[in-house]
Amino acid sequence: IEIVTWNIRQFPQHSTTTSYVKNLLEAWNADIYLFQEISSESELINMVNSMNDYSYVVDDESGNLGFALVYKNSTITFNSKNELWADTPNSNDGDSDYENNAQYQFASRPPMENYITWTDGTKSMDLYVIDVHYKCCGDDTYDSSDPGDETTRRHHASLLLTDYIINNRSTDNVIIAGDFNNVGDQSVANPTISPFTDPNIASSTSFSMVDQDIMTGPSSGYSWQGWTSSYSPAHFDHIIINQPLFQYEQTATMGVIDTPTETNTTPNTVDG
Repeated sequence: IEIVTWNIRQFPQHSTTTSYVKNLLEAWNADIYLFQEISSESELINMVNSMNDYSYVVDDESGNLGFALVYKNSTITFNSKNELWADTPNSNDGDSDYENNAQYQFASRPPMENYITWTDGTKSMDLYVIDVHYKCCGDDTYDSSDPGDETTRRHHASLLLTDYIINNRSTDNVIIAGDFNNVGDQSVANPTISPFTDPNIASSTSFSMVDQDIMTGPSSGYSWQGWTSSYSPAHFDHIIINQPLFQYEQTATMGVIDTPTETNTTPNTVDG
């Protein structure tokens, strides 16, 4: 199963964007593409409709920084979607209960949970694939007394997701992928991702970040290279699996696709 996650930054920004992206998706030939920051659903839909082998699903809740699932028709059957916590308030109520305003923790971008079935023609697997885009900016310091702090919101988002999956999907195959915006120290203890990765937090035993070696490796391999942003390079984009999928991890491969090289363009982006 080949999965690509891509914060494509306010797609499409230029008149040539859809042509570039279509050519890349068809060349990579992945089973699943998870996008963040789709500004124009109609442009995304028109692009996918011009691709013979793919279909799409878009979210209903995230406005002009939306999610999209693009999937290969021959290997993926789309069953349903669920936009998690979309019915919760999207405002800072100033208290320490992050569950009663869960959508706020996700910066008004409720995770899009897609229930799909993959097959290679001889075997099949049901999967819950969750597309996320956490709050940007701030630092990597968790402040429980400041519910509006960016890192605090990201940490709460991870607590919400780990609890949801452990309590509702413990026997299902779950993949969480997207832009986690974990600025600062690129380690398993970063509060943004620690509920998934830090061995000192109990929930982490139920998850594995399959790209962890990239995050803890040289900055030249990170998915975010800083570019025109004031932030240092960081590995924001992750693919995380839950315990039922651990049996496949030893044979899994992962990497960062260098899109400037693939498109022969100069990057000029600021993450949101």
